[in-house]
Amino acid sequence: MEENIWWRGKDYIEEDVDIKKWNSAKFRWIPRETNRISLQPFSLNFIVGPRQAGKTTLMKLLIKRLLESNHNPLSIFYCSCDLVSDYKELLEKMKEYLKIKKREGIKSSFIFLDEVTFVKDWYRTVKYLIDTGELRGDVVTVSGSSSLSILKQKESFPGRRGNGNDVVLYPLSFSSYIKVIDPRIEVEPGWYSEIQELFESYLRVGGLPPSINGLSPLKMYIEWIIYEINRIGRDETLAKQILSAVLSTTPSKVSYNSIAKEIGVNHRTVAEYMKLFNDMILTLTLHFIDVNTVYYNYRKQIKIHFVDPMFYDVVSTWTGVKRPDDPIIVEGTVASHLSRIYNIGYTEVGKEEIDVVTLPDVVGYEVKYRERSRQVKVIAGKMKKVITLSRNGDNDTVPVHLFLAQLDI
Repeated sequence: MEENIWWRGKDYIEEDVDIKKWNSAKFRWIPRETNRISLQPFSLNFIVGPRQAGKTTLMKLLIKRLLESNHNPLSIFYCSCDLVSDYKELLEKMKEYLKIKKREGIKSSFIFLDEVTFVKDWYRTVKYLIDTGELRGDVVTVSGSSSLSILKQKESFPGRRGNGNDVVLYPLSFSSYIKVIDPRIEVEPGWYSEIQELFESYLRVGGLPPSINGLSPLKMYIEWIIYEINRIGRDETLAKQILSAVLSTTPSKVSYNSIAKEIGVNHRTVAEYMKLFNDMILTLTLHFIDVNTVYYNYRKQIKIHFVDPMFYDVVSTWTGVKRPDDPIIVEGTVASHLSRIYNIGYTEVGKEEIDVVTLPDVVGYEVKYRERSRQVKVIAGKMKKVITLSRNGDNDTVPVHLFLAQLDI
């Protein structure tokens, strides 16, 4: 019985898992986000992240934990929503389970709706069951590949979240990548060369499980981008043109106007598409920070990065634009990692541009990923410190691979 680690009622096993095969898998990963999901009734949890970032794995590990804690298997309902057409069909499935729950005398259940954004108007089902009291003693966790869709639909649940939390599942950080590849490695002398080699590998494969496992997921992620664009009625060709412009200019400063003029559309249209890409956790937009006032200046130009190293290859393959050189991808990787801890932007002091500024501590980070780099010494306004990240850590700079390896994200 223990091999069936997620269920849909006593006679409704959704999927079987070979535990021995699981334990011997090349890519074994227990995301720390499992500890952020509330399992205290009543809760409505949201998990968002790019496709194949590990949302399903996270859910199933939670289910495994529940079963190992001697929870009644009938108190666990897992539904993969890929093939559920609309909220009416989802409601039927959930009512079917709730009948089993009532028949078995289960007071509190754990309901997992995986990739729920595939279901048209899914939130209507969950809201209805909450409002009618059907889920008052339960924990409901829903996941979706489109943070734009699922986070917008969160607004449909004012006062209906209970103890629920929001979890954003990013691609693995470099520190997590190290733990997956070789858990023995510590960020200390004796391991530095191994960490540098792994960082060069990370720049090739990124932090998404399929790529780490040696697969070639470029086509799958291109299809993901196209699906999300079409799902909300946007134009696929226009999206491709905008991403082409972004990839060809990153990490230089740009504006929505400059991109719009290049492809012949309104700047508001470009802004809307960039918001979509950001919400998909595909891109990351940095706004200018005035280090004197520590406020964002949204009238200034922006900088755009891709969230994961592998996304540069995905967009390059789709658009035909050449993949940027490693120094550009390293700058984007630093920005992406810091954005998971701080509010970030960029700034300029005289003719010196500081790649990333973190708030509220107002620390600057300048990436100089060349063979020989110099320390950037800039003090301005409330920014009293700039850390220069380099390839080798020469001239009082910090090796970027060691800096990222020690970030606890």
